[in-house]
Amino acid sequence: MGPSDRLDAVTDLPSAVRDRLLELLAEASDAARERREADVRTALDDVERLVRKSVDDEALAERLAHGCRAVEGLVDDEPLVAAEYLDAMERLVDGE
Repeated sequence: MGPSDRLDAVTDLPSAVRDRLLELLAEASDAARERREADVRTALDDVERLVRKSVDDEALAERLAHGCRAVEGLVDDEPLVAAEYLDAMERLVDGE
């Protein structure tokens, strides 16, 4: 997936889905920085559920699912790294 493909996939997201994903990822990032692991996991569960239900682009859905799995593995021992990963996911969804 090249840069223009990524932007196309993101622009295909319904605005309500994009907005909700951005909100959840920001909440998870803030929670990770504050070391609130349970809140990060709750937000990740919501992201994964929304992705399964509402993201039709398979490549984007897989990237977001992979990101959720990566954050899950980092949040306990490396919460700041998890927060940065979440920020990168947010940029992906935002089309940056």
